[in-house]
Amino acid sequence: MKKIFILFFAITFVLNAQNNNADKILSVVKSKFEKINDYKCDVNVKVDFDFIKMPDTKAVIYFKKPDKVKMESKGFAMLPKQGINFSPMQLLEGDFNTLYIRQEKLGNYTTDVIKIIPNSDSSNVIMTTLWIDNGQSLIRKIETIAKKAGTIKIELNYAVNQILPLPETAKFYFNFGEMSMPMNPMQQDNNDNKTKGRVPQEMKGSVTITYSNYEINKGLPDSLFKDDSKKDDSKKTDKKKK
Repeated sequence: MKKIFILFFAITFVLNAQNNNADKILSVVKSKFEKINDYKCDVNVKVDFDFIKMPDTKAVIYFKKPDKVKMESKGFAMLPKQGINFSPMQLLEGDFNTLYIRQEKLGNYTTDVIKIIPNSDSSNVIMTTLWIDNGQSLIRKIETIAKKAGTIKIELNYAVNQILPLPETAKFYFNFGEMSMPMNPMQQDNNDNKTKGRVPQEMKGSVTITYSNYEINKGLPDSLFKDDSKKDDSKKTDKKKK
């Protein structure tokens, strides 16, 4: 009985030590992001999906903490929500448990692998895994398992001697599983319409975002983030009244 108690105590001590280690690492990551009050940057968006053909898109992103975001683009930009405002603050909000898994080599970097598990059943995220550069406290890779969106992986690269944790490139990998997609007319003829014009297709691909020309902590005004669509709607309403 005494041996069982000692073993239980040892396991509990190790798990608590791992969690404390994970919390300390994440605390350093958060403190670096907290130095960013606002920023503006140019982005180039490259979409690589088999079922979507579109040219690269250029856009401008504005951010002001805690959560004001605006994107300006002349064309359609298939930009992941995480890419508009990449911040671990979104990952580290709410009630969750952390678990330190191991150290792992990722390219030329030694990273600490940490899992974040939300305690709330209402969270859309089941689990997130972070690979954190233990030399610079930068997030190098993210893998999120979501209830609706499937698995999303993000690989992040930074400029040499990066001080603030804003990426130079972010590549998003999506895998939504198998979905029913319309087949082309030739396929329908060959299959005698047995599939009623649809065929299962694996929905996966990537979006690469390149960030440049960062302007950080310049004091962006709140007025910049007002919803232009609401302004347009109010103007239309005023015209109707007249």
